[in-house]
Amino acid sequence: MFRLAPLALSCLLATAAVASAAMAAPVSTAPAAARFDAKALATALDARIDDAARAGFSGTVLVADGTHVVYERSVGLADPAGAKIGPDTRFNMASTGKLFTTVSILQLVQQGKLDLDAPIRRYLPKWPVASVRDHVTVRELLMHTSGLGLYWGEDFQARRASLHTLSDYIPLLAKEPEFTPGTAWRYSNSGFMVLGLIVEAVSKQDYYAYVAEHIFQPAGMHDTGYFEVDGKATNVATPMPGGTGADAHTALRMPEPRGGAAGGGYSTPRDLLKFHRALTVGKLLDAKTRALLFAPVTLPAGSHAPPHGLGLLRFAVGNDVGYGHPGGAPGVGVDFRATRDSGWSVIVMSNSGSPRTMPFADALLGDVAAAGAPDLRFPMP
Repeated sequence: MFRLAPLALSCLLATAAVASAAMAAPVSTAPAAARFDAKALATALDARIDDAARAGFSGTVLVADGTHVVYERSVGLADPAGAKIGPDTRFNMASTGKLFTTVSILQLVQQGKLDLDAPIRRYLPKWPVASVRDHVTVRELLMHTSGLGLYWGEDFQARRASLHTLSDYIPLLAKEPEFTPGTAWRYSNSGFMVLGLIVEAVSKQDYYAYVAEHIFQPAGMHDTGYFEVDGKATNVATPMPGGTGADAHTALRMPEPRGGAAGGGYSTPRDLLKFHRALTVGKLLDAKTRALLFAPVTLPAGSHAPPHGLGLLRFAVGNDVGYGHPGGAPGVGVDFRATRDSGWSVIVMSNSGSPRTMPFADALLGDVAAAGAPDLRFPMP
C-alpha cells in the first residue's frame, strides 16, 4: 500500500499542540451488516493490540459502522500515577483538531460570509505581512499551499506560557511565505492558525467558543474541549514516551498550552465518532457544502503530499470517499479515518510515543478490511 514520503509523514504528525460527562445519547453497540465478520475482527484486533501493549502502547481503538460500535478496547495507563485508560479517557487530538477548523470555515462559506478564493485581507485587513495579506487566499490556507509553514521553534518555546488565545500567536505567524502562494504544497500549522483568526473575525466569536457552539454542541461531543492549561482537566491522558524503557511512564508536556485552530484540544474516540456522524448526516454542513468539502482537489504540480482534499485527507474507498486526519506529537498519537457514505470509521487515540500510532493504525486498518469492512488504508497511487 501507499506509504507517505518522510517529509509528508513528519509534517502530518506535527501539530500545534471537562470533568467526564455522561454521553447524552449512548453509542449503540448493535451488530454491523451480516457481511461483516465482527468475531474475526475482534480476534485479529485483540491479538494486534495485545502485541502493541506489550511493546508499550497505551490508548483506545474504536471501530464503528455508522453509530454502531463493532469493536472498542482501551489498554495502558492514562498517567504516571497508574490511572487506567478507559473509553471516557480524553486524549490530545494533535492535528486531528484541524478538522474542526475546516468545518468552521465551510460553515461560514455556507452562510455566505466567506469566500474561499478571497485574499485574507478581506477578513484580516490589518494583517502585518503584506505579501500574505494581499495574495494568500482562504483556499490556499486550507490546502497547505500558502507557504506559511510551521511556527514551532525557539520563539514558540519562549512565548509558550503566554499562548492562551489565537491572537497571542500572531507574532509567531506573521512571517513571509516560504514560496509563492499557490505554487507548492507544504504542511502548515501556521496557515491553520490564520484560518482560526479568520473564523473569529467573520463570526465575531472567540475561536474556542465558536467551535464549542457550532460543532461540539450540535454533534453532542460532551467530552471534547480546549482545557487550560496543559490539558489539566478530569480524565485527560498525560503524554508519555511509551515503549519498554525505564522512562515509559514519564510525563511529557502537552504539545501546546491549550491547542487551537491548528490542532490540540482533547477528545475521546466516541466523541470523534459523534463528529463523524454529525458531519456526514448533515448536522454540521448542508448537502451542497458537504459536497464541496469532499470534492477532489488539484494540488500544485510536483507536490509530494498525502491524498489530500479541502482541509482534510481525502481518498477513494471503492465507490465511496474516505476522509480523516492523523495527528501526533511527543507522547500523542491520533489516527481518524472514516467513509463519507457507508458510515464506517476507525479511530485510534494514544498517549504513548512508542509504538508510533500511524503505523499501528495502518495495521489495524488492514485487519478491519480483512473482516469485510471498507479498506481505509491509503490507496496505491
